[in-house]
Amino acid sequence: MSGAATPREPDAVRADAEQHIVEHALGEAERIRRLSRIREFVLGAQDGLLVPLGVVTGMAAAHPGRSLIIVAGLAEAVAGAISMGGGSYLASEAEEQLYRTEIAAERDEIDAFPERETAELALILERDGLPRAQAESVARGLAANPNVFLRTKVEKELGLSPDAGGAALGDAAVVGATYLGAAVVPLWPYFFFSLNLALAISLLCTGLALFSVGVAKGRVTRLSLRRSGLQVMAVGSVSAGLGFLIGHVVSSISG
Repeated sequence: MSGAATPREPDAVRADAEQHIVEHALGEAERIRRLSRIREFVLGAQDGLLVPLGVVTGMAAAHPGRSLIIVAGLAEAVAGAISMGGGSYLASEAEEQLYRTEIAAERDEIDAFPERETAELALILERDGLPRAQAESVARGLAANPNVFLRTKVEKELGLSPDAGGAALGDAAVVGATYLGAAVVPLWPYFFFSLNLALAISLLCTGLALFSVGVAKGRVTRLSLRRSGLQVMAVGSVSAGLGFLIGHVVSSISG
């Protein structure tokens, strides 16, 4: 006897598919959407660590006093968070507006030239591997439902998701808040310790934080955790080194 599975009734297969969509497919889409925020998190955290680190390290090399370092660090943290958050919002909003414009133009073409657009979709499906007759049949079937037809055309022809957009404000909030929170790491030691000790603690804490950001990025993107952590930490080391060098050179020249 073969181990072939017993054929199931079509209604049972459909019910199983509906349950899978509800429990898995839709949930996966939402999970991936949340995880895509790792871009904003990494962007905000990395810049929030690196830029203030460069500022306070450069100033520490110039020995202007702790109060000036703290003021400069706080000013940079607030300005940087606003700038990063605002820049992220404007960029995302511009991208979303482009998507809306392209989708609206595709809708107008479908309304003006329905037969041509149906034929275009049939050609796309044929290039994807469907036989010509089947591709034309599928295209006509989809064209019978304007909403489904538009979504399919947008996905297959423009390479866009009809549901894209609406994340500009959330992305900006993640970038700005993460930047501001990360900026505390290289700055806080200067509130409590002498200049040289604060510099050492700031470098150590920021290095560990950068490594952690890299590990988080690697975990989400399923890359090597150690390699990802070291990669981000290496960028921070360069930033700190340049900041210290610039501060030392400027201090030597002005002194």
